[in-house]
Parts: sequence; structure tokens; C-alpha cells
Amino acid sequence: MEAPEVFRFPFEPYPIQQDFMKNVYKCIEQGKLGIFESPTGTGKSLSLICGTLTWLTDHDQHEKLLLEQKLNILKKADDLEETSKPSANVSGEPMWFTLATKNVRNSHEQQQIMAKLKKILQKEERIHKLKQRVQNISSNALSHSESKSNVYGTYAKKDRISELFTIDDDDVLIKDDSDDELPVEEPCEEMVNNEAVDDTKIIFASRTHTQISQFVQEVKKSPFGDSIRLISLASRQQLCINEEIISLKNSTLINERCLEMQKKKSNPTSVTDDGRPLKKAKKSSCPFRDHERIQLLRDIAVTEVADIESLILSGKKLNACPYYAARTAITDAQLIAVPYATLLKKNTRESCGLKLRNNVIIIDEAHNLLDAISSLHTICIWGHQISQVHWQLLQYHQRYNARLSAKNVLPIKQLLFFLSCLMKSLDLHGKPEPNHQVVIEDKSEGDEKIYECSKFCVEAGFDHINIHTLVDFCEKNKLPQKLLNFKPVTTEVTPVGGLKRFIGKLQSDRVQENSAPVGETDWKGAGSSLIPILEFMRCLRNSDQDGRILCVKKAIPAGGYLKYILLNPGSLFKDFVNEPRAVIVAGGTMQPISEFRFQLFGAAGSPQSRIATFSCDHIIPPDHVLPLVLTRGPSNKELDFSWANRSNLLDELANFLSNINQVVSGGVVCFLPSYDFENQVFEHWMRNNHVSKLENRKKLFREPKEAKEVEHVLAEYARSIRQFTNPSSKCGKNGAMLLCVVGGKLSEGINFSDDLARCVVVVGLPYANSQAVTLKEKMDYLDNNAASFLPEGEVRSPGQIYYESLCFKAVNQSIGRAIRHSKDYAVLLLADHRYSRPNSISSLPGWIARHLKVCANFGPSLASIRKVKIFSQLHLAVRVIISFSSFLPCANKKRLMPIQLAHKNMRHVGEN
Repeated sequence: MEAPEVFRFPFEPYPIQQDFMKNVYKCIEQGKLGIFESPTGTGKSLSLICGTLTWLTDHDQHEKLLLEQKLNILKKADDLEETSKPSANVSGEPMWFTLATKNVRNSHEQQQIMAKLKKILQKEERIHKLKQRVQNISSNALSHSESKSNVYGTYAKKDRISELFTIDDDDVLIKDDSDDELPVEEPCEEMVNNEAVDDTKIIFASRTHTQISQFVQEVKKSPFGDSIRLISLASRQQLCINEEIISLKNSTLINERCLEMQKKKSNPTSVTDDGRPLKKAKKSSCPFRDHERIQLLRDIAVTEVADIESLILSGKKLNACPYYAARTAITDAQLIAVPYATLLKKNTRESCGLKLRNNVIIIDEAHNLLDAISSLHTICIWGHQISQVHWQLLQYHQRYNARLSAKNVLPIKQLLFFLSCLMKSLDLHGKPEPNHQVVIEDKSEGDEKIYECSKFCVEAGFDHINIHTLVDFCEKNKLPQKLLNFKPVTTEVTPVGGLKRFIGKLQSDRVQENSAPVGETDWKGAGSSLIPILEFMRCLRNSDQDGRILCVKKAIPAGGYLKYILLNPGSLFKDFVNEPRAVIVAGGTMQPISEFRFQLFGAAGSPQSRIATFSCDHIIPPDHVLPLVLTRGPSNKELDFSWANRSNLLDELANFLSNINQVVSGGVVCFLPSYDFENQVFEHWMRNNHVSKLENRKKLFREPKEAKEVEHVLAEYARSIRQFTNPSSKCGKNGAMLLCVVGGKLSEGINFSDDLARCVVVVGLPYANSQAVTLKEKMDYLDNNAASFLPEGEVRSPGQIYYESLCFKAVNQSIGRAIRHSKDYAVLLLADHRYSRPNSISSLPGWIARHLKVCANFGPSLASIRKVKIFSQLHLAVRVIISFSSFLPCANKKRLMPIQLAHKNMRHVGEN
């Protein structure tokens, strides 16, 4: 199919949006792996939606048309064979046999095509009936459901009490027939019936649920909002409406409890040695797992474009489980929206029933995709977790040793040995520490060593143990959940069941209410520490080439930790290269693109010829942005903010910013390389009276140390800009300045639009510590394994390219905080002579690099800002009224709660 010249769009698209949609269409049609860059404010999300959904609509119609055309051709061939008689049989076979063979083959092909067409028509008819059924739902059904919600709430409270009576030794004991006891998720009837319908879907992934909600709102606003079938997936923790389950808070416990409640209400009754039946409480099923109501909720979800919040609200009204409604809706959905974790983790993806094969994968906000993959598959286990699990398992073994069969005792002993080996590797001995908070807050650097997986197994002394079998045993017998009944304390606790346990719990609750230290977490609510240890054990089975084990010993041994570090995220991206029809990774700033070409797609086995790239310019006019590299300061000192030289430029930086404040009205956002340097700068300025000089023109704010203070600081910053840029203001100030840190709380996800950032200053290059153990290991890995991916003429090593890309990804995100829409404008100042290097310029976003000017002296740079027409005008006449909601790209700004501005907590530097 050829890309259309005109796309359905809610308004007349800009040329760059038209080009973006065309390239998206071509990328999917040709089965490419696309890297798409479109600056923030250019309508990237809407272009992605309209481009992909136009292709999907055309593709479905085209596939149906091809089948019909092929069927007609085969039918015409039948008619021709009946009217024409071949004069001779070349193969020497009897004429009747040749004709019969052709007829059978032709008939078989026709039957296959007709079967496919029948499935398509049946699905179209079912979707049509489904929409009619939803439209015919009366409001009485919903009101009737609401009246039952109190009943279910009461049920949940009662069930929480009754649950205390259900745990006894039989529940905790590992049995030989434990296969039969595992709660199994039964597929819903609708999923089974529709499994054969294999149509192409669009799977859209973004980092957070908030971003997914924003995407859903964009779909609603698009021309496809009334026709597309969309479903948003999330975990049980986000979607569950059962009060009993969500009160557990821990995601692992929520999953396990949900599966447990899916058991049948009547369990086999246990018997004593002499055959007498033992009375056992019945297990209760979840009241929201009603098949008919889940079907109804699924139908509503498929026919109405709704985000997660709307799905939960509908689920509460219908008393139907939103989690299973969303899962069963996958079959009929055309567009599926998921968070990164659901898509990128194979186990999670498969448990949700999400398939990659022949589908189109769109990964948005993908500038940190490699880091996200690495983070999702990096596992850290702390010393106190290991010692606690060892203690719990030891209690379990002592308690049930006489009742366990020989085949179950052996793996428990092996696991105890494995845990003791991990403890020795961290110099852990004896019982676990009683105060975990002190252990975790140990900030000492410790002794770091890094190992290949196989070498760590040998070094720790458990290389003879079959890790795979041990993990399977723990999962099959639900050992993490069984150990929850053994409280991880320094004295042995024997689990009891029935009434004793209930009374004991009530008594302990009263004691803990009066004596529990502040900050102590509930031992059972936190989940089992064996779960991360099992994840760590799975990592030990990975290839030595793809990851490393970091062992960190601390002064307090329980504060040490073992961490699996994924070095090759591309190895876990192979399924995405081999199975989907096409993959598109998109973002506002995707530079340096070489990282995606080689470390992601290339490392996953894709040929470079299959990779397509597209980068568009910004929609703003060229005179609305002025990017400058400043190589010298006001005193003609060279601006070199490298670690060895930066302390000599603190006065120069203050004078440089004072000059900028005189020229630029509105907000100035200044990004510094690190928190330590920001503190050093500010303390020096306070000692040398630079703060008061800066505040002559702009009120000065600093990035807060605590995340909870961010909203307050931003609100005060916006208020100050409104106040001081008002023509009636006579205080002499012309705005406010905000000191931030690259890679900090304000460098990503915050919109500094309009007067909030008329100037963005990036001071220095925020290079990471090249001596960090993990970074050195990553660079060595790339030098040894990625040299073949380098383009011709590249003199830098793969490790050096990666080191520089870490820096410029952070810089590009900081720059992207400004210029948020087509009428916005700003000055972008890169204050360091190293930005003038060709490699640095090529690492910047194309729309900035194309207009970048390098200033050899400070004076001309200041003059160039004054000369630009848009900055010399009184922009007050065209300024957009600023509110705090301007900072956050929230699709539904009504959700923002009023902010109580407690000025005494403000981190404002002029009020010390």
C-alpha cells in the first residue's frame, strides 16, 4: 500500500506533521524498525495516532479486499477449466487425474480463503452487536449494581476476619501433590472462543500511567475517537477494586491473593492418620469475578475510548473486575495501551496475553528506552533480606522436617546452603539485624567487586547447585508465600493457626500500637524477601556476556548488597525485532540516534538496512529560538566547567547570569551539572554577595531537595514571574530565575512554557563519574562487543560514544523543557566551550543543531539576543497567562488540586 497524500486529522496539519505521518505509514507497511524524533510541541502523539490508525484501517480493508479478489480468481479458474479441455497431458498422467488434482487444490485454497473471510465477517458482526448491546444497557443496571456495592464492601470486611481462621499447618506444609494446589488462572470463555481470530493490532507503550491517560485523551480528540476499539492495560495493583486485596498494598501479595481467591469454594478435606476428616474453613472466591458482569464491562471498555480511571469507575458501578475485563478485551481491541513494564518484561507480557507476533509496536517517550530495559531487569538483594529469608527458611525446616517427604527436604536444604553462600559473600553471620532501617540508611561506600555470573557462582561456592530446578521448586510450591507465616525476627517464632493465631494477632496489634518505632514497616505487608532472591537466581542463569554481578560489602554487613547489572539490553529486545510486523520508537529528543541503531536494534540481531530514521524540525518559526554556544564569559575567561576547572569560574558564572538577567525578561532556568556543584555555587555566591546582585533583577529559586516540595517551588516561581513581569510592578525586577540540576527533579517531565522559560542555560557538560565500577564495566563491554557496529570513519570507541551519549541525553532533556508550542520562543545558552566540538553539535537535536551559533566572545552573544526581533519586543502583549498547571502536561487539568502555598517552607534563597 502507498501512503496517502491526505490523512484524517482534527485540523489542517503542519507540513512536518504530514511528513511524520507519511513516514510512520511507510515504516509500518514496509515492516521496518523506526526511530522517530519530533520535538515537544509539534503534535507528536497526535501524528503517531493518526498515522498508525490510518495504516491499520487501510490494512484491514486491504486484507479483506485481497481475500475477495483471490477467491474470485480461483472461482474463475474453475470455470475456465470446465469449459476448456487440454489437448495433451505433458506429465503423462491420465487427464482425469490431472484435472481432479487441480480441482482439489483449488477447492482447498477456496475453503481456506472462505474460512478467513467468514471469521472476519463474524467478528465484524459480533462487534456490531456488541456496540448495540452496550447502547441498549439501561441506567437501571448500573444503579442496581451500585446498590450491591455496600454488600460487597461488607463481605470484604468479614472475609478479612475469617481469613485469620483459614491458615493452619496444612496450608504452610509443602505437599507432594502441590501441583493440584496451585491457583490457576482460567482463561475466560470469550478469550478461548476468539483466540483463532488473528488480526493485526497496534500496541502503544509509554513509561507511566499518566502518560497513557494523556495518550487516550489524544485518541478521543482524533478523528478515530468514535470508531477505534481501545483498551488500556495495567497491573492488578492499579485496577483491582476488591478492598480486601488492595489493602495488601504490595503488588506480589495482591497478585497471589487474587489467584488464591480464584480457587473453588470447596477444597478437599484433610484427614488424620486414622482417616478421620478434619474440619477446614472454606476458601471464598472474589465477588467481582462474575463472568457475565466482566463481559459487560469488557463490552463497555471496547466500545468506548476510556482510560484506566474510567475503567475502574465503570467496574465499581457494575461490581465487575476491571483487570480481567481489560484482559478479555485484548482480543477485540485494535489499539492496546500499556506501560513499559507490561510490554518489556516477558513474563508480565505473556501473563497478560499480550502477543507481539504480526502486531505493530509503538514505544513513546523512548529517549531512555535502553535504560528502562536495563532498570526493569536489574535486580538488587540486600544483606538483611538474605539473612531474614535464611532465618525464616531455617525455622520452616525445623518446624516441618519430620513431615516433609525426602524429595522436598533436599531442595530446601539446597536453598539453605545457597542462601548461606550469599551471606558469606557479604560477610554475614548469625541472625538477621533487628533494625532494618539503620541497615538500609548506611551510606558508606563499601568494598565493591564485580563478577561474571559463572565466576560469582564458583567464588560463592554454589556452582554445583542446579539453580533452574531450585527456582522451579520454589515457584511450584509457592514457598515465598509459605514463608510469610514465619515472622523475620531475631527470635524463633512458631506459626500457629485458628483461634490462637487470631487472639495472638489482636494482642500483638495492641502492643505494637504503643511500642512500634516510627517508620517501621509491616513485615507481612512488605511481601516476601524470597521473591527478589528468586529473581536474582534467574539472572544467574543468563549469559556471562550480557550481565555482571556487583558485590558491595558494607561496614554493617546487613547493609551490603548483591546486584545483577544488565549490560546488553539488546539481548532482551530480540523478540521485538523478530516477531512484530514493525516497531517504532519515538520521542521528542532521540539524539544520539546511534545508540538505538547499534545498542538496541543492532544488538538484537537486526540488519542496519531494516532500520529507518526520521527527524523533523520544530514547528516554531526560525526567529523564535536562538541557540548559542558561549565559549567565554564577561571577563573573557574561557568557559570550561570540567571537574578540575569549574571551581575557578564561580564568579564568572554569577556575572554571566547577571548580564543575561538584564536582557531577558520573564523566567530563566539554569541547569547545573550536579547537586554537589549547585551547592558549591550557591554557597560561594552567598559568601561573595552574588545572590543579592542576581536578585536585583530576578527572584532566585533553587531546585528543592525533597520531591514533595517541587510543586510548591514551581508554584512560587510561576507566581513571581507573573508578579514581576506585570507592567504595574515597580520593584525593578523582570522575572525569576530557577537553579536546577541536569538529571534532577525538574529536568524531565516539567513544561516550562512561555514566560516560565524565556531562557534556558545549561552550564557545563554533565558527564558521569568515569571511575564508577558499573559504568567502567559497561564501557568495557561495549568496547569488546560493539566495535563492529561503528560506522566508517568513527575514531571514538563504542565505550566512549556511550559515555558521551549519557551526557547529551541528559542535556537534550533539559533543553527540551522550553519551546512547548508553536507560538513559544526562548534563548538556549550552552555555557561551555566544549559544546562547539563537532561531536557535541551532532549529539544535539537536529532542530537546535541546524540553528546553533558559536560565540567566540561574550559581548556579541549578548548583542545577538537584543537584536532578535521577537526578544526585543514587549512580549507582555502576547504573553500567555501563567498558572501552575502550565508545568504539568496533564490531559485533564481539572484533576490538579489547589496548592496551599506555605511560604515559610519555600526554598527561596533571598529569605535566609
